[in-house]
Amino acid sequence: MVQPLSFQAIYVILLRELKRYWRAKARIIASMAQSLFFLVTFGMGLGGFIGGFGGVTYLSYISPGIIAMSLLFASIFSGVSVIFDRQFGFLKEMLIAPVSRTSIVIGKILGGATTASIQGVIMMVLAGFMGAYVLTPRLFIGAVGAIGVMLLITAGFVGLGVAIGSLLNDFHAFQLLVTFVMWPLFILSGVFFPIDAAPPIVQIAILLDPLFYGVELLRWCLLGTITPILGPIGWLIALAALFAFTAVMVGVGTYFFSRAEV
Repeated sequence: MVQPLSFQAIYVILLRELKRYWRAKARIIASMAQSLFFLVTFGMGLGGFIGGFGGVTYLSYISPGIIAMSLLFASIFSGVSVIFDRQFGFLKEMLIAPVSRTSIVIGKILGGATTASIQGVIMMVLAGFMGAYVLTPRLFIGAVGAIGVMLLITAGFVGLGVAIGSLLNDFHAFQLLVTFVMWPLFILSGVFFPIDAAPPIVQIAILLDPLFYGVELLRWCLLGTITPILGPIGWLIALAALFAFTAVMVGVGTYFFSRAEV
C-alpha cells in the first residue's frame, strides 16, 4: 500500500537541514567567499576592461550568473548528506520510520533549496552593495521574483544531488562526479558572455543547459533584460524550461532515493 505524505516528517527533515546548515559556519563562509571572489575579480576587475553588455555594466551583467553559481554549488552538494546519513546510520533510521520515503526526500529537497536560496539572497544583497543594481521601485518587486526563481533553481539541483547521492556510497566519488557536472553547467550558463555572441554549436550547448534559463530569469528580475534569442516572451520560455527541469529532477531524486539501500 502506498503511504500518504507526512507533512510532519517533511517539516522535521526540513528543520534538520536548516539546523545543519546554520551550524556549518565554515561551509557558509567558504561558499560565500568563493562567489564573492568571482564577483570582485570578474565583475570589477575584468569589467573595467570589457565595459558592459546590453546597456548594463559587466558587474551588473554577471552578478545574476554569480548568484546562480552560488545556488548551483550549494544545492547540488546538499546531496552529499544522503551519503553521510548512510555512513553514520541515520539514513537507516529514517527509512525504517513509518512514513513514506517520498516525504523524507521532499523534506530534504525543501531543506536544501531553502539553505541554498539563503546564500543566493546574501549574494544578491552583496552585489547590490557593490553597485550591480540601480535602486528603483521595480528592483524591489524584481528581487521578490528573483527569490522565487532561486527556489526553483535550487529545488531542481538539490533533486539532482539527492539522486547522485542515492546512487553512490563513497563521498570522494560523489565529489568528483558532481564537480564534473557542475563546472560545465556553470560555464555554459551564459554568465560571462551573451549567448548571441557565441558560435552556433556553443549556443546549442547553452540552450541545453538548465542553469542558463535560471540565469536569464534572474537577469530579467534584477535588471529587466533577457537575451533576444529567446524571443519577445523570453522570460516565459525560460520560466517554463526551469519549471520542467525542476519537476523532472525532483521526480528523479524521489525515484532514486525511494530505492536507496543502506
